[in-house]
Amino acid sequence: MASACVIVSAYNNLTLFRKALRGYLRQSCLDFNLIIADDGSKPDLEEWLQQFTSESKTVGFETKHVRHEDLGFRKTIIINEAVRLSDDSPLLIFADGDCIPPGHFVAKHLEVHEAFSFHVGGVYRLSKEVSEQISEEDINAGNYENLVTAKHRKDSRRRWLKSHWGTLFRLKNRPKIFGGNFAMDRQLYEHLNGYDERFTGWGLEDSDLRDRAMRLRPRPIVKNLYGSNDVFHLWHPENDSIKRRHLPTWDYYQQRRPVRCEMGLTSAELEMES
Repeated sequence: MASACVIVSAYNNLTLFRKALRGYLRQSCLDFNLIIADDGSKPDLEEWLQQFTSESKTVGFETKHVRHEDLGFRKTIIINEAVRLSDDSPLLIFADGDCIPPGHFVAKHLEVHEAFSFHVGGVYRLSKEVSEQISEEDINAGNYENLVTAKHRKDSRRRWLKSHWGTLFRLKNRPKIFGGNFAMDRQLYEHLNGYDERFTGWGLEDSDLRDRAMRLRPRPIVKNLYGSNDVFHLWHPENDSIKRRHLPTWDYYQQRRPVRCEMGLTSAELEMES
């Protein structure tokens, strides 16, 4: 059994995905398994994954692929399915298919892991020009790790401070969570019943998971990795026109949601039957 299971969400961008996954081939610690949580990508992604799966075995870790039909944004559902199909690795690490991990990514999450710990990490956002210029060979050589700028470091430091003091003083929406780089102790994730599958359509699913975790008593142990374990986000067009209050689950998010969600790793109906 590996010490960590890395779950990478993916959807229909093979060019970025190929670059992102190469970062896992150069991890300093290989004590992990990789599961691709595919939210309904086209066949080209699965075809390429067959090649990558063979390559990852030669490096020293196993890659699995779980997919469901494309019925819109259903990240919560496919990630919970990936967790169900994972082994009993004590640490779950969550990442995105458009983010390249640094070489110490898995090692750093494992280094700080404790029982019931919740890790939040940051992101270096790369420009369109830089993202397009990075080749898979550059990633194999680790050259992308030299792209961190003073502006990146300043932003990570700001986010570290906001998460540190916000968590200490129990402020709302803290620590800051980025869905492409966080981790949870498996027992904590299972205690929360995982992602709330009522969150379909983009937005708020990560915030909900953070909110429920931070309402636990005693609270989970927060590991603030902003600035020390940030991933490299490859540029792609985003829909910036969507406002939070216009998201399809905004009204539900405003409710007092139970710490253990009713529709997650297990449903309320199944728990009642058992």
